[in-house]
Amino acid sequence: MADVNAEFSVRDGVARVEIQREAKLNAIDMETKLAITDRLREYRERDDVRVVLFESAGDAFCAGGDLQEVKEREYALEPFTETWEELFTEMRTMPQPTVAKIDGHTYGGGFDLLLHADIPIAADDAQIGQPESALGIVNHFSPPELLERVGLPTTMDILMTGEPITGARADEIGLVARSVPAEKLDATVESVLDALGAKSPRVLKKLKRGIYASADMSPTAAKGHLEAISLEAARTDPDYREGVDARLERRDPDWPA
Repeated sequence: MADVNAEFSVRDGVARVEIQREAKLNAIDMETKLAITDRLREYRERDDVRVVLFESAGDAFCAGGDLQEVKEREYALEPFTETWEELFTEMRTMPQPTVAKIDGHTYGGGFDLLLHADIPIAADDAQIGQPESALGIVNHFSPPELLERVGLPTTMDILMTGEPITGARADEIGLVARSVPAEKLDATVESVLDALGAKSPRVLKKLKRGIYASADMSPTAAKGHLEAISLEAARTDPDYREGVDARLERRDPDWPA
């Protein structure tokens, strides 16, 4: 296997996936993409992983795929789309919540990575865009996600013009969970990680799975689906009782395994 341009670590319940390819604005080559996907498959089975953070070295989050690699593979698109799909599927289906720290340039596959993170948090001056139309590529990952979040005209604007928007603008239109001044990004991300780590893993797992399952339902069906999950969890899981008791006793919850 070629060198992997990413570093993986687990500490205090947080699995950190850091892309490390500053010279190419953290563009992800095939081997690195496969390595990240394999590591997520490992993390999903680990009780010591409560949340997964995607971040990058340097001043760019991710400039997408490696164009030199595209040429070397004689412009075949399938290997790239298939491996991106595997990665995005792992992100969405793994039980732990995923957070993305978005700073600097976030383009192409990096844009799609943002879209598939549960909680993307951006620096307000980050540059976020989908320039694939300028590369002669008909993007198929972004449109469904964008349409749901920002509506038809903005989706058309972002995908057809390829012009980037700032992290602040991305927050305004609902593309990211929140944006903050660049100097506060690290502290904000750590605060979110702490908040997620303090919650019951079982509750977050059921909430994440329930929300994504309800996304394709009508509002009435989605409400009924999530209500059924909530009531069944309250009957069978110990987290409800522990959470209420901890609040009444003014202590931190001790979530049962």
